[in-house]
Amino acid sequence: MKQTITIWKTAFLFLIISAVIGALMRLQVYDPLIKVNYQYLLHTHSHVVLLGWIFNALIAAVHYMMFREEKGKKYFRLFILFQVSVTGMLLSFPFQGYAAVSITFSTLHILLSYIWAVWTWKKSKALSKTAGAFVRWGLFYLCLSTLGPFSLGPIIATGGTGSDWYYMAIYFYLHFFYNGAVIFILLAMLFWFLDDLKIKYDEALSLASLKLMNISCILGLLLSALWMKPHWVVYVIAGIGGLVQVLAIIPLARLIKPIFQQQLIPVSGPARTLLKVVILAFMLKVVLQAISAVPAIAELASQVRYYTIGYLHLVFIGLVSPFLLAWFNLTGLYPLDSKPKRIGLAVFLIGFIITELIIISQVQLGGSFSYFRALFVASLVLWAGMLLLFPFGKPGSRMAHR
Repeated sequence: MKQTITIWKTAFLFLIISAVIGALMRLQVYDPLIKVNYQYLLHTHSHVVLLGWIFNALIAAVHYMMFREEKGKKYFRLFILFQVSVTGMLLSFPFQGYAAVSITFSTLHILLSYIWAVWTWKKSKALSKTAGAFVRWGLFYLCLSTLGPFSLGPIIATGGTGSDWYYMAIYFYLHFFYNGAVIFILLAMLFWFLDDLKIKYDEALSLASLKLMNISCILGLLLSALWMKPHWVVYVIAGIGGLVQVLAIIPLARLIKPIFQQQLIPVSGPARTLLKVVILAFMLKVVLQAISAVPAIAELASQVRYYTIGYLHLVFIGLVSPFLLAWFNLTGLYPLDSKPKRIGLAVFLIGFIITELIIISQVQLGGSFSYFRALFVASLVLWAGMLLLFPFGKPGSRMAHR
């Protein structure tokens, strides 16, 4: 458990650092304190969020599911190497963007992730059929996503920087990272939690949802290519992918609904609030992806960059982060009972909502001075909430959070 807590706290530290970088990016637009390339800051922010916060938090969860009280020494040593690579990216991207040093550290992280995936795949056989299947598919998509970064080298070398293929390589990585690896592992965490509490659920429904989600994940990649205005057949296939994702929710909802109706998991307080946010954000994510197959909406999303930013914030801040906070709370690893934590949670959620509202109002505000100033202030609110939510102290018992 101590190793899991250490990994969790490390992940949270990177979350706070990423929020500082995000606020600095907003400030850089209208009142820069220091001369830093905005694009370099963007690269730093995205890598720290994805790899320092989310990836580390997933490592912490998987570590706990696999070992609990047992010490996984080789996994923890691998975790240390991951931190070397993330810290290297944090210290190099702001000064050179994609260049020799930053690429070396990001490549190191990818290679380490392959080792982690192989080790975790083998260890996942100890999990239940459903939880193990979701973990393994998540690991598959994690490895598949890395084809995107690896393809950037040849694309850049052949003068393709800024080309359609350049951006598609980035979208390929993002899609299979968050729609594949992250979402599938989060669902594995959910089913592991049910298994750990010895709550019975319909395995057939869980596996049906898994099949539909796999179909939607593969076909859904084309949703990221619609900005190129491809042949109408691509729109149809992408639309099918979005529709299948909607259908995948049905067996998942049928499985989970009776569990909560019977109060087999008596969730209350902060965890209840977080899970409500997760459900709402997940529904919005699915709907937005489905309707993005409509040509007019796809064109609007490609023209207004801030809609894409708002969508990514919805996924990472509104869906993934609250799920992680709720899961670690319900397992007893992350108490949220103290007054500072409850205030921090309220500030965090308010900051998220305000940020989303400001981002989607960009068209009306026209990217004015007031827009960026408001976005900077909202970023500070988010950061303040994260500071209050930092996991100080010792974990409590699970029963204290039920």
